[in-house]
Amino acid sequence: MKLREFFSNKKKRKAMLRAFRMWQKRPHQVAPLSEEYQECGSCGTRYQGNYCPRCGQSAVIGRFSFKKAFLLFLDVWGVGNRGMFRTIRDLMLRPGYMIHDYLHGMQSAYFPPFKMFFLITAFSFLLDNGISWGIDERESAKVEISVGDNMKEDSIERQATKFTNILQNINKQNPAVFSFSFLILVSLPLYLFFMHAPRIPDLRYPEFIITLVYTSNVYSIYSIIGTLLHLNIFSMIAILMVFVSLRQFSGHSKLRILGGIIATILFAFFIVIAAACIYIFATK
Repeated sequence: MKLREFFSNKKKRKAMLRAFRMWQKRPHQVAPLSEEYQECGSCGTRYQGNYCPRCGQSAVIGRFSFKKAFLLFLDVWGVGNRGMFRTIRDLMLRPGYMIHDYLHGMQSAYFPPFKMFFLITAFSFLLDNGISWGIDERESAKVEISVGDNMKEDSIERQATKFTNILQNINKQNPAVFSFSFLILVSLPLYLFFMHAPRIPDLRYPEFIITLVYTSNVYSIYSIIGTLLHLNIFSMIAILMVFVSLRQFSGHSKLRILGGIIATILFAFFIVIAAACIYIFATK
C-alpha cells in the first residue's frame, strides 16, 4: 500500500527522479583515509591509512567469508578486483557519466575497458554456444547445399552468399576480434560527430575508442541479461542504452546523436557493400 502511494504521488516521483539524476552525475566517492594506525599482517609494517605502503595489503583483513571466497574465485580470471561489479552497475545506470569519469582520471575505481570487452565477448560466446548446442549441424549443412545448388545459375548471388558466410564464420570463430574490428570501423566516422563534444571539447581519437569499447560493453551486458532471462525487450533496452551512453558522455542533443548513429550505420553498410563487390569481382 505504501509503495503504491509512493509511486502515485507526483511530488515523490519527481524527488526520486531528481535524486537519481544527481547520483548519476556524482563521481565515485573513494573511501576516506583511515586515521588509525594499522599493523600489516603480511610484512608487519606499522602505518596510517587504508593500505600498507610497503606491500599494498588492505588494512581490512578479516576471516574469510563467502563474499571474499567468491571474489578470490573470480580473481582467477582477473575479474575479482578493480571494481568489476561497480563498473557493471555504473555501465547499466550511468554509462556516459562513468566513461567521462574514467577518461578524466578515475581509472583505479573501474575495470579496464578492453579487458572487460574481451571477457564479456568470451562469456557471450560461451552463452550462445550453450543455448544453441542442440542445433543439428547436418541439417544446417543440407540447407546450405540446397541453397548453393539453386544458385548455380546466378554466380553473383552465389559469390555474395559466400562472402556473407565468410563474415559469419569469422564472427563465429573470432567474435572478439570481429567485434573490435567493427568498432574500429564505425569509430572513424562517428568520431567526427563527437570530437568537439560540449562535455569534452578536446576529445582525442584514442579516448573515443575507449568510449566506444565501454559503450559496447553496455550493449553486451543488457543483451546477456535478455538472453539469460529469455526476454527480448532487453535487446531494445540495449540499443536505447547505447544512445543514452553517448548522450551522457558527450552532452550533445538527441537529434545530433541520432544523426551521427544513422550516418555511421550508412557508412558501415557502404563499406560492407563495397567489400562484397570487390570480393565478387575478384573471385568471378
